[in-house]
Amino acid sequence: MKTVISASRRTDIPAFYLKWFINHIQEGFVNVPNPFNRKQVKKVSLEPKDVAWIVFWSRNYEVFLKNYKYFGEYNLFFHFTINPENPLLEPGMIAPAAALKQLEQLVSLFAPERIIWRYDPITFYRSGKELHTNHDINIFKQFVQRVASLGIKRCYFSFAFIYPKMKRRTRRLADFEFVDPAEETKLKILHEMSEYAALYDVHLYSCSNNQLLKLKTIRKGHCIDGKLLNHLSDQAVSERCLPTRPDCGCTESIDIGDYVSTPCKYKCLYCYARP
Repeated sequence: MKTVISASRRTDIPAFYLKWFINHIQEGFVNVPNPFNRKQVKKVSLEPKDVAWIVFWSRNYEVFLKNYKYFGEYNLFFHFTINPENPLLEPGMIAPAAALKQLEQLVSLFAPERIIWRYDPITFYRSGKELHTNHDINIFKQFVQRVASLGIKRCYFSFAFIYPKMKRRTRRLADFEFVDPAEETKLKILHEMSEYAALYDVHLYSCSNNQLLKLKTIRKGHCIDGKLLNHLSDQAVSERCLPTRPDCGCTESIDIGDYVSTPCKYKCLYCYARP
C-alpha cells in the first residue's frame, strides 16, 4: 500500500519551501526528524512508486501554481486557509482576494473535490477591555458564496487552542490576551455559519473538537482522509485513523515538515508551529 505525504502541518511548504521539496523529490527521499526527539531521523521515500498522494497545506499557493508540473506523477490534495484580514493576528498575510484568485486557479487545474477551504482558526482575544475576534460573519458569507461557485463543498474550521507558547509569545504585547470563548458562544457562531453555508451546499467540519459535534450541522473533520482519497483515486491508501492530537480524525500519513530546519515564515500569533 502506498503512502500519503503531508506537506505539511508543521510549516508552509508551498509558500516558503517548494524548491526544497522539489529538490528532495528529484533525490527520491527526504530525511525527517522526530519533532519530539530530533536525534531520531526517518528516511521517507518520495518515489512515485511509493507515494499515492501528496496533501498540501498552505496560506499562499503562488509559487506552487508556477511549478505544479513538477508534481505530475502524484495525486495532489490541497488545504487552503483563507481567513478575514487581521494584521494583528496574521501580519504579512496575502489579501483574501488574492487567495481566492489562487483558489480559482487550483480548481481549474485539479478539481474542487481535491480542495478543502480552511476558515481556521477562529480566534478570540482581549485588547484593553474589549473582546475581539478574527471571525466576521459577513466576510464568511462572502467567502462561502465564492467557494461554492467554484464547486468546493468542504469548509474546515477550529477554534484556536491556547498553547503555553502562545501566552509567552504575546507577553510583549501591551493589553493583549488570548481568550477561549464559552462552548455556548462557539455553538452559536457555528449555528449561524452552518445555516448560511447550507444554503450553498457547503458543509462545515470541526477539526479536533468533538464537543462541537453537538450541533447536528457540524461534521467531524478528517484533514487527512484515507476514505476520501481512496474514493478519488484507485491507488489504495490506509484508512486507519492515526490522530495527531486529541479528537483528531486524520488517517495514516507521513508529515515531512520540520519546525527547526524549515520553520514557517509567517508570524501568526496563534500558531503552534512558530518557534
